[in-house]
Amino acid sequence: MFLSDFLSAHYGYGYHQGWTDWLGHTVASAVIHALIYSFIFRLLHHLTLGQAGLLVLVVLVVMFILARAGDRRRW
Repeated sequence: MFLSDFLSAHYGYGYHQGWTDWLGHTVASAVIHALIYSFIFRLLHHLTLGQAGLLVLVVLVVMFILARAGDRRRW
């Protein structure tokens, strides 16, 4: 579920409700993305390039494993 779906379902925000709602959604989305990028930057700031690369590789492998576990087609 995307954040826009959550906001639309629970708070009545949608893209069809006018320019100000779209603007509010855009600002809220920008703030959320800024918080996420800030967290990632602070997490990686003290790591060397090799450590950061290893962390990214581990996260990608875990995400791939979780995606395969949830996939019912069983490649």
